[in-house]
Amino acid sequence: MTIPNLLSFFRVILAMVFLGVFYNPDVENKRAVLTLILVVSAISDLLDGKIARRFNMVSELGKILDPVADKITQGVLLICLLSKYDLLKWMFVFFLLKESYMAIAGIKVLERTNRNDGAMWYGKVNTTVFYIVMLLLIFLPDMPTAAANTLIIVCIGFMALSLVLYVRRYQSLIKKSKEEQEKSGS
Repeated sequence: MTIPNLLSFFRVILAMVFLGVFYNPDVENKRAVLTLILVVSAISDLLDGKIARRFNMVSELGKILDPVADKITQGVLLICLLSKYDLLKWMFVFFLLKESYMAIAGIKVLERTNRNDGAMWYGKVNTTVFYIVMLLLIFLPDMPTAAANTLIIVCIGFMALSLVLYVRRYQSLIKKSKEEQEKSGS
């Protein structure tokens, strides 16, 4: 267990705490508490990557655990806010489809290449935009619907861009792996 991996586990716990606080009607200053939980989660996400790279603590477990913690957090946030923003229902469906593809394709690439490169820059940008949009939706619950929908559409756009770039990357890695196998087999 490395510090970055512990931070990823901590984010999973924070996601469950967020869920509990969100649905607990007795929490005082709920919006502030939820915002704080989300900010702490975002900071721990940032720190786990920086610590892993800075102190050479990058691990195969961490390359899997970090994005899983991200997806659990993102899924919890979407579930909590679904009833407030209609457009999030579509974003949630897209999120499920995107992450299902990413999991299946990621496993396929790992099987073929025996490599896990971890998150790419576009995945990190997507996660950052997601956190910012969710923070705004939570912290500013009385935001006009048009503004909220614009933020959600921007977030969906970054998700789509990330998906397209990952699809291209995965296809390239699989193609390269096939070419290498053909070269070594002939």
